[in-house]
Amino acid sequence: MTEEVQGILNEVLRRVKPGKDEERKLSSAADKVLNLLSGLDAEVHGSFRKGTWLKGDTDVDVFVFFPKEMGKEGIKDRGLALIHERLSKLNTRLAYAEHPYLIVEVDGVEIDVVPALRVDRGDQAITAVDRTPFHTKYVEGKLNEDGRDQVRILKRFLKGIGVYGAEIRVMGFSGYVSELLTIYYGSFLKVLEGSSKWRERNLIVLEGMEREFDSPLIIPDPVDPRRNAAAAVSLKSLSTFSIASRAFLRSPSLNFFFPRPPEGQEVQGEVIVTEVKLNEPYVDDVLWGQLRRTAEKVRNSLTSAGFKVMDIGICQGETVKILVQLETSKVGEFFLSQGPPFYLEQALSFVDANDKVWVGEDGRLYTLRRRKQLSPERVILESISLKYAHTVSQYTLQEAEGNCERSFLRKTPTWLK
Repeated sequence: MTEEVQGILNEVLRRVKPGKDEERKLSSAADKVLNLLSGLDAEVHGSFRKGTWLKGDTDVDVFVFFPKEMGKEGIKDRGLALIHERLSKLNTRLAYAEHPYLIVEVDGVEIDVVPALRVDRGDQAITAVDRTPFHTKYVEGKLNEDGRDQVRILKRFLKGIGVYGAEIRVMGFSGYVSELLTIYYGSFLKVLEGSSKWRERNLIVLEGMEREFDSPLIIPDPVDPRRNAAAAVSLKSLSTFSIASRAFLRSPSLNFFFPRPPEGQEVQGEVIVTEVKLNEPYVDDVLWGQLRRTAEKVRNSLTSAGFKVMDIGICQGETVKILVQLETSKVGEFFLSQGPPFYLEQALSFVDANDKVWVGEDGRLYTLRRRKQLSPERVILESISLKYAHTVSQYTLQEAEGNCERSFLRKTPTWLK
């Protein structure tokens, strides 16, 4: 490792490693919740327990385990109700993942209180969170103090390049996958050296593998080899991480960890913004699943209607903005439609069904058709398929206001160039 790289990593660690005061504050808040849950099978888990959390990420995970006989449905109602009753003196709100859980705030610390089922082994998990104690034990047994710091550096790198998190909005690397990569490769730099050689499909086996997976990144979960711990990682996130790794190894910089915000950008082509205001509470993962499907439908519908789509982006703030970048918003009233080759039986049917039919130089039949839709705005509106109540407005982007819009126009991440 060069002196320059060592200096960068030291500075990153200085910024992201929590101090003793922060640790005491989180421990105190967690203890208050555990005291209220006294008598129940409650434990602290997550990155705080494993010692891999980042400075300022003031959230702690408390899991309350119930007998597996209670089942998935049981912890949704009876388990959650019991937890709610015990924590009724605190400010709580309901949140949703695979099943509902509570978020409580204690002395400025946000604590997720999650009901789960107590199982004997990771491969007996009934809900996704039932594996958590086994994840904690595995990571604690594999990482020493330096290893935990290497995970922190890797997490900050992933955050900096925008691929940290397994949620549908990101489809990137979870904290657990960050820990597994560090355990497998041995250090942050070795993770980057390894990932810089990744291709479209990559297999990393720490303990064993019991089934085949079809994902860009396959890491059989060491505590449940039937599960791919990296199933959430999309090809885009994997590719972004791999090219960022190569770029950092070539030209190391603090900018990968703490990228500078994008400057103002010229609008190239035409960008139609569809702004969506949600009029009812929503679950983030569910919303983003619908947004991603909407974006794909918008792309396909516009392409079928004759528009050339250059890019589609989604920005989420108080509202959701779907940005569609077109070469141009104008298309002709008529388009060329290709029919069957002359020798097929349906060739004459094609002639009967259309006017202005001719035989092309390639032996296929052709005709001209009138476009059904000349407005890209209308095509986009008809492609939106959100199940939450919402209202929509549209406009053509003249000047980007926020970092998300500027990043969309800039295309090249500031950490790359």
